[in-house]
Amino acid sequence: MKYTKPRGTEDWLPETSEKYRSMINMLFFITSLSGYHEIQTPIFERSELFIRSVGETSDIVKKEFYAFKDKGDRDMVLRPEGTAGVIRAIVEAKMLNKLPSPIKLSYTGPMFRYERPQSGRLRQFHQFGVECINTKSIADDVDLLLMVESILTNFGLKNYEILINNIGNFEARGKWIAELRQYFQPYKGQLSELSQTRIDTNPLRILDDKEDGPKEFVKNAPKIDKFLTEKEKDNFNTICKILKLLNIKFTVDPTLVRGLDYYTNFIFEVNATDERLKGQPTIVGGGRYAHLVAELGGEDCSCIGFALGIERLALALEYENQELQLPLPKTIDVVVANLDAEIDMPAVFILQYLRASGIAAVCKFSTHKLVKCFEYAEALQAKFVVIVSERDIAENKLTIKDQRTLRQEVVEIDKISAYIKERI
Repeated sequence: MKYTKPRGTEDWLPETSEKYRSMINMLFFITSLSGYHEIQTPIFERSELFIRSVGETSDIVKKEFYAFKDKGDRDMVLRPEGTAGVIRAIVEAKMLNKLPSPIKLSYTGPMFRYERPQSGRLRQFHQFGVECINTKSIADDVDLLLMVESILTNFGLKNYEILINNIGNFEARGKWIAELRQYFQPYKGQLSELSQTRIDTNPLRILDDKEDGPKEFVKNAPKIDKFLTEKEKDNFNTICKILKLLNIKFTVDPTLVRGLDYYTNFIFEVNATDERLKGQPTIVGGGRYAHLVAELGGEDCSCIGFALGIERLALALEYENQELQLPLPKTIDVVVANLDAEIDMPAVFILQYLRASGIAAVCKFSTHKLVKCFEYAEALQAKFVVIVSERDIAENKLTIKDQRTLRQEVVEIDKISAYIKERI
């Protein structure tokens, strides 16, 4: 009998394995510059975990589970995505009570979905992802997207676009979904069979359906804007303004939704624009999510994260003829202490500047008290604290404290990178 690999899987032969390992090492390196630490969770979990977190009406739960019963007659699932397992792990280990917030975790590994295999879409595929847990500032949304941009830049990718949207909180989205159900009823006969079933189960998925999404009446479907609070609108507009100031190119796509029910408010995708990836263009997808930690037994807190497809990234690199370079792992070098509540944006600029120089830097945006920032730096064992104040920014300088020698100096902003590198 001739044995072959299961449909929708891929052997990592030595050349492929070395390439993917280099990519994963690069991803861990880049995310470590932003303070992320590795976590690994089991490949299989109880099915209830994903039903509860991903959503009963999602395509993953309804059609794509690799489900089985173990010898104890328990319903188990090969994990279809990484976030639910990470959140389950931090709740089970009571990490929210043990580590400084926000908790930043990165992971990688195989995921499993029963889909029709094609280029860039496998039944056993591999993801790299991050979760920023218990974040209280929209500056973390910007910081995360900056890290995504840094990943794409470091890999040398050029042919991609960043799409963002605001899908509101659960209450607003519930009202939006009710209006979409009513709107799509007269067009039911013009929708695919799958989209027709989604009218009752999950009409949001009609908006980004590959077959029905481009249809004019779908493009003209009601938008969520009228259900959003003024604060939600202001937060999204602020994110857009900061991204523009940072020269991050993006498009606001009001039809963009995510296939996982736990997302709220700010979401994004990075799509390859190369025609050869047209059928499966998404390289990175993520956004903010609320209540998932509480749903799984922890305290109610807001989080943000993303997942990146290793195979998709590899294809994009191949099509753009990009070579891989392998960096060394990092520890945290700098904590940026942001003293003025109104100047999150300069702190984000400082972070971007330091990380672009290869310096691992983080900021606890939710506090503007110096003592809390020093406590955070001590918990992370950071070597330096860079103090950002409105007065210093006006004079184009910053105060830097060496946590090892306790020496404190005032340094011009454009010289802080060289100053820190000399002393690391």
